[in-house]
Amino acid sequence: MFDNLTSRREARKAARILKERPLRVANEELRVLMSTVQDLVDRLDTAADPELRRLHKQANAALARAEAVIGEGGAVVGEQARQLAEQGQRYVRQRPLTSLGIVALGMLAIGLLTGRAMATD
Repeated sequence: MFDNLTSRREARKAARILKERPLRVANEELRVLMSTVQDLVDRLDTAADPELRRLHKQANAALARAEAVIGEGGAVVGEQARQLAEQGQRYVRQRPLTSLGIVALGMLAIGLLTGRAMATD
């Protein structure tokens, strides 16, 4: 994704994208990797050599296992996010004033940080 950066401006833009959306970038890079490996495995399928055919079967099996593990990992992360959201909702319902104070402090911290960041640019 970031292989052919030609200017400093493009490099800064790529760094900003990576910072703002690391999960999306990681998913895209993983998708590109899986696609490349699948292309290589498909090319092995046309080989006549028995050793290359054996490698093709092993690579296909490994690719299938990797895709399954990635899918399971996404499901686990989704379930954990759902549980955290439920816990947050319960906390807010049980302690609304404390929650409001935490949000106010968070907004103050964000305001101070963005103010400093803008002052240094």
